[in-house]
Amino acid sequence: MVIQKKKIEFFETKLVDFFQKSGRVELPWRKKGINAYEVWVSEIMLQQTQVSRVISYYERFLKKFPTVQKLAKASWEEFLPYYQGLGYYARGRNMLATAKKVVTEYQGVFPANATELRLLPGVGEYTAGAILSFAYGQETLAWDTNLKRVIGRFFYGDKKAEVDMRFFETHLKTKRKILNAALMDFGSSICTGRPKCNTCPLASKCLYLQEEGKQEIRTKKQEEIFALSEAEYATVILHEKHQKYFSSLTKTYRPFNLPRGYTTRGAIKDWFLQKYGLVVAVRPSHARKIVGQEKTLLVNAQILTGEQSFSVFSKQAVKEYNKDSL
Repeated sequence: MVIQKKKIEFFETKLVDFFQKSGRVELPWRKKGINAYEVWVSEIMLQQTQVSRVISYYERFLKKFPTVQKLAKASWEEFLPYYQGLGYYARGRNMLATAKKVVTEYQGVFPANATELRLLPGVGEYTAGAILSFAYGQETLAWDTNLKRVIGRFFYGDKKAEVDMRFFETHLKTKRKILNAALMDFGSSICTGRPKCNTCPLASKCLYLQEEGKQEIRTKKQEEIFALSEAEYATVILHEKHQKYFSSLTKTYRPFNLPRGYTTRGAIKDWFLQKYGLVVAVRPSHARKIVGQEKTLLVNAQILTGEQSFSVFSKQAVKEYNKDSL
């Protein structure tokens, strides 16, 4: 597939313009002069957690642990009150392990190359790219799901396309610190799972839109026969006595899509307890579907105890979602 230079230039120009007008430059981890430790803290906290939820945690955390040296000295008991509520406690333990490793093996300075960064516990390709770009000013792309989705749709017509990463590393000319931030914001606000094509500044040259999303069209939902033990994912409808339905999004109802492997009733209970501090009752799966190519269970769960700040939706909103989705 040949990608024309003019299309690349159009892509970059529109993205930079979008970022200048609508970029979330006020976020605390977008400040000038941010260091590698501060970038790392933000990126770890942002993994599978909404930006609005992370801001207060991030600011409070850095007041308590302003440097990697301070964090490296902390015990789990000292660390936990400043992390608790973000969930995924293995992620928290990796933070402590990484801090100690940076102090003992790198003299308190995060490595400035991807190979060594990815040796740190919990640091993958994307987090390494973000540190190199935002903290060290290196010209590398941070390949997160937003970036891959935007590039995949615009140039290939499919968010899950096999993107030639080396090609884009070479041919995209915009400063990576700006381009990475623009792609993150664009992918989380415009080119989302359900893209807002009618407001998209890239629409006129987007292959996804030109093809009317045909490469992403999934077969209409249909019952698939697979054993419970073969399930890979669970989609959970969280409710209170089937009168109030909850979503982590504010404007549009979406159920909770759990990470891979959380498919048993016990695992689902553990996930809500660890991530949100909620005790829930989980009903047996009421349907099994193939979503994309992923074997997914559909599950209802009711909150028993615990405080939450989710958005509340009606049963009608859930029905409309079910009609349009899976």
